[in-house]
Order: sequence, then C-alpha cells, then structure tokens
Amino acid sequence: MSKGLPQALLALGVAKTFHQGSTAIEVLRNVDLRLSAGERVAIVGRSGSGKSTLLHILAGLDTADQGRIEVGNRNMATALPNIRAEIRGAEMGFVYQNHHLLPEFTALENVAMPARIAGVRRRAAEANAAGLLKEVGLTQRANHLPNALSGGERQRVAVARALAGQPSVVLADEPTGNLDRENAAIVMAMIARLSAEKGTAFLVVTHDVSMLGKFDRVLDLADGTLVDHVEG
Repeated sequence: MSKGLPQALLALGVAKTFHQGSTAIEVLRNVDLRLSAGERVAIVGRSGSGKSTLLHILAGLDTADQGRIEVGNRNMATALPNIRAEIRGAEMGFVYQNHHLLPEFTALENVAMPARIAGVRRRAAEANAAGLLKEVGLTQRANHLPNALSGGERQRVAVARALAGQPSVVLADEPTGNLDRENAAIVMAMIARLSAEKGTAFLVVTHDVSMLGKFDRVLDLADGTLVDHVEG
C-alpha cells in the first residue's frame, strides 16, 4: 500500500456466491482492498479462483452480494445501474480478457469512443486516441478494423481505449496475455509511466509471473479472499 496517497478504490467485505441448482459456490468472501492513486497492484491466483469476477464487481459490471466498493468516494456497490455506469465512465478504465472492440469501428475510433461518449469533440478525441495508439506501437494500424488486426494488436488497442478517458483507476484482466514479450514490455512501461506521471492506479489480473516485479504489490486470490502473494 502507498501510504499517504489519495484513495483511488476501496473494497470492504466484498462477497459473491453463485448458485448452480441446489449448490452454492462461494467465489468471494470478505474481500478487502485499498488501492492508492498511482499504485500498481497485481492479482494472481489459480484459474477459476474468481479474479475476473472480482474485477467485474469492482467495476460495477456485476454486483456483490454484500460489501462496500468506493470509487471517487462514491459507493458502487449500492448505486443504481445508471449511476454505476456514470461512475465507471468518469473514473475507470477496463481492459477485458477478450478485447471487446467494436467490429464496425477502426482502431482509432475504438480508442476515441470513451471520450466521444463523455462529450469530447471528435477531433480532440481522435487526436488523443492517435497519441495512445502511438504509445502502444500501432500508429500504422489506426485506420484498420479489428478483424484486420492480430490478436495481440487488438489487445493493445483495448489497453489504449481503457486509458482514453484519463481514468483515475484502470482494471485490467490479463492485459498482456495475448502479447509477445516485446509488446508486453511496451504495455507495462506505459502503465508504469502513467501511474508515475498522472497518478493513475492500476489493478491487474495476470498469470505472467515475469511481470510481477513491475508492480508495487502482488496479491493472491485464494479461497475467496485476497492475501499477500508469497513466491515459490
């Protein structure tokens, strides 16, 4: 935890249980997390441990059974869906495990979309998007549709899109999972720079152990709760 820095995200006592017929599957139980401005935190854990579920709940894309989630000092957990969407649009960026790009829009238009939705004029939104695409090495692919991009290129576009609205918090589900070592390093360098220069907080689910040294903290989601990660 980065002591003394403003709070970017707070989760207290978050719990989630899924029901399959008569079987109850407790995925999250009493999850606590404090993410400070500019902090980079990784979450690891075995497949099926609930990492993606936790990110979706923190982003207000899914609801917890109980608990408090504060983003920008507003409680996401109890907010109505339209208010959750408002908070998410104003404060958060999200990188999906599968890129979720809009197939009928170019890479540039996809990255510009969050700013356009927020009311930014097209020219300004696309200028900002072009700068982000340059940072992830995709200037020459800006006018290509997603189906003309490789899987790694699509994922880099998704990372750039998550940053387009200058969010205070970015939640990322395996953002380097489809990237080769060189492009993964580009994305991680971008994350490090933004956290240092703009105070953007990053919470990243990853299986890439070679990247763990790039984070301020590494947490393990085990038995439904977050604990400090122990190597080995």
